Amino acid sequence: MKKILALVGTNANFSYNRLLLKFMKKHFKQMADIEIYEISKLPAFGVDVPLEEQTEVWKLKQKVKAADGVVFSTPEYDHGIPAALKSAVEWLSYHTTVLKKKPVMVVGVSYGRQASARSQVQMRQILISPDCDANLMPGNEVLIGGATHVFSKDGRLINAEMRDNLEECFTHFIEYIQIFENVDEEEVKMPIKQPRISEAYIKFPTGRLSLKEVQQIFSTIPFEIDLIDSADNFAWYSDKPNREHVRDVASLGEPVTECHPPKAVPAVMAIINSFRDGQRDVVTRPLWMNGHRSLIQYYALRDVDGHYLGTIEFTGSVEYILSLFENGAWDKGGVTKTAAKPAPATAADDGESADASTGASESEDDGAAVSATPATAEPAGIEETDADTGASESGSVDADDEAADATTGASEEE
Repeated sequence: MKKILALVGTNANFSYNRLLLKFMKKHFKQMADIEIYEISKLPAFGVDVPLEEQTEVWKLKQKVKAADGVVFSTPEYDHGIPAALKSAVEWLSYHTTVLKKKPVMVVGVSYGRQASARSQVQMRQILISPDCDANLMPGNEVLIGGATHVFSKDGRLINAEMRDNLEECFTHFIEYIQIFENVDEEEVKMPIKQPRISEAYIKFPTGRLSLKEVQQIFSTIPFEIDLIDSADNFAWYSDKPNREHVRDVASLGEPVTECHPPKAVPAVMAIINSFRDGQRDVVTRPLWMNGHRSLIQYYALRDVDGHYLGTIEFTGSVEYILSLFENGAWDKGGVTKTAAKPAPATAADDGESADASTGASESEDDGAAVSATPATAEPAGIEETDADTGASESGSVDADDEAADATTGASEEE
């Protein structure tokens, strides 16, 4: 079933265009899942609107990206579209491409006999402009005039001719969406499920892997991985099942600032900029996600010469590991839990068992690894972390507790 986002093209308390979309939501429930969006939630468009006041704008962009198609329902004010609708479209086209190639349909209701013909012409011109570049369905005009006489008191469209035209046009819209899905299916979906050249191999200094093996490694390891490239664009994510952070291919290629809640952007950019400037290599963040304890670690990705290539994020539940620890899994080899001791000259002097490869003591308390002294020069928006591990003392990089991940900024509370 297709997912359709329908925008009420006015901020008026009562609108026949809202009534039309409610009728469509119920009437076409077997064909599509229609979500009605009120543009009255949005601030008036302005390039100087503070980022922290654009949370609702960001939410609307995510809805547009997730939708298979968008329906704009517009009344007609002074032979044109309402100012509130123009403002909403500005938010969807200014420094963003969420409407680009998105299938869209225009409908409208007004009181006059010409319905909303003039405003629909204007709306169509806007949607095919270079900044919007939407896939506007041609023809198929839904022009409903005489609004006070064509709707029943319970919101049904009772004019048979208009209802038949609406049904025909909406059916064509669903077919129109499917045309573009078929065109994009191989290009968009195949790389996510299977590499294009499944028999190719990558040679590493430590061995070789086929592309198919690489793909399945990323799908099998317990942590999910995301990548922001050196230009700060969301470039890739692993298709691990049951991800903590839900990703969508529609977000690929977007600037990191566009795929984050606005409140999270300063902290996110502070992390990335600290990696790019060489101030940090790791930031670690333990937190609760989806009802369980999780660990997020951000790493600066660098080439062999130390040049910054991007930021990678590892995210996963640590409940299984913690339960092993809490149930004494590390005690069964005869090792007992002890308080941290002053470090001996050698592991052998204290009689503790040390790993042959790293020398790490089995009973070593890693709590001392977190720096207790704040750094003298910290990037804005990042808490003090240990220079070696990046472990955050408070486990959060956000000023408030609306946790957002550094790759997409998807809030846990969204």
